[in-house]
Amino acid sequence: MIRLLAPIAFIFLFASCTTEPPKPIKALLLTGGCCHDYDAQKKLIQKFTTDKVNVEWTVIHEGGKGGDHRFSIYSEKGWSDKYDVVVHNECFAKTKDDGFITKVVKDHLDSDIGVIMVHCAMHTFRDAKEGTEAWCRLIGLQSKKHEHQGEYVIENIAPKHPVMAGFPQAWQSPKDELYIVIREFPNMTPLARGFGPKSKKWSTIIWTNEIEDNRIFGISHGHNTATMEDPVFQRVFTNALLWTCRKLNDDGTPKAGYEAKK
Repeated sequence: MIRLLAPIAFIFLFASCTTEPPKPIKALLLTGGCCHDYDAQKKLIQKFTTDKVNVEWTVIHEGGKGGDHRFSIYSEKGWSDKYDVVVHNECFAKTKDDGFITKVVKDHLDSDIGVIMVHCAMHTFRDAKEGTEAWCRLIGLQSKKHEHQGEYVIENIAPKHPVMAGFPQAWQSPKDELYIVIREFPNMTPLARGFGPKSKKWSTIIWTNEIEDNRIFGISHGHNTATMEDPVFQRVFTNALLWTCRKLNDDGTPKAGYEAKK
């Protein structure tokens, strides 16, 4: 019996030594449209995330400065299959094709991938009918307009959530737009909020949304590039990137193998 155990132990030891490290998170950034410096923002997002976690990016930047565009990748069957998370940082508010929009939402939900919505993604598809409803349910809330640009104080209302690890109790943001929230959906969890002097109400600024196996994160700040240069924005965005892919520990650190490559 002793002679049999030695080879078995060797096999287990060999297997443990040859285990491949986790593959990097495969992230897709969809960006473009009016009103924002997407050239600068796409570079920033790639830079600060890869400095902090093990992630590889594919970027699709289309649509010019227009408000009506369909990303070319949407026409590909199984377009999201090779990704772990899709990040939306676009502004196509004039797209109104209900059938197209509802299919895009269905593709997201059928794939079980993570989703991150940044700033004007909340106003993308805002003027359709059934499509707007489906898109807002995916996001977790609805907004159709914003306050004037200002340096808003963003209040942390969920400090124990792992996505909010390292987020101060109150964040004095760079100059940005505060989006006015007109509806929140049942699966949405608010994480931070800001007060709008025009609307005279609190609006959720940072949140999560969970639909079956899909994890969605949203942050409505991000109009100006200075916001994305802020360490607070970068930390919460990176935490969210990990969280949507289930690679974030409860203390806000990356799970083993998902730290930035040295």
